Amino acid sequence: MRKEAVKTGAAPMGLPFSPAIKFGELLFVSGQGPFDRNGKVIPGDIRAQTKATLENFKRIIEAAGSNMECVLQTTVYLKDLAEFTAMNETYTVFFNDPKPARTTVQAGDLLFGMRIEIQGIAYVPDKLKN
Repeated sequence: MRKEAVKTGAAPMGLPFSPAIKFGELLFVSGQGPFDRNGKVIPGDIRAQTKATLENFKRIIEAAGSNMECVLQTTVYLKDLAEFTAMNETYTVFFNDPKPARTTVQAGDLLFGMRIEIQGIAYVPDKLKN
């Protein structure tokens, strides 16, 4: 096996990383933030930024041939843990049961003024299996 980058366009702000790396059936998604299609952080509260972040996360998962049902684990980085409940309300909409394993930490200041960043691990189902 060899690792391969998932192509979804340039990384925000021209940063030197791959949006995701596929290795066999595993998919490692880099930290995603609330960026619009032009690479700018969207304004808004934690709910708006969580929704945008998870939409970006979902876009990458789908570009790799997977879906949100196949997400195994996420790590959520929050600027302020006081926003945990509001983040969680939005986060929950994106995942059915059983939800992915998750760690949530307060990271303090995040890049570019983001309030949230989410990374994760998923698997890519074998498309030949029925």
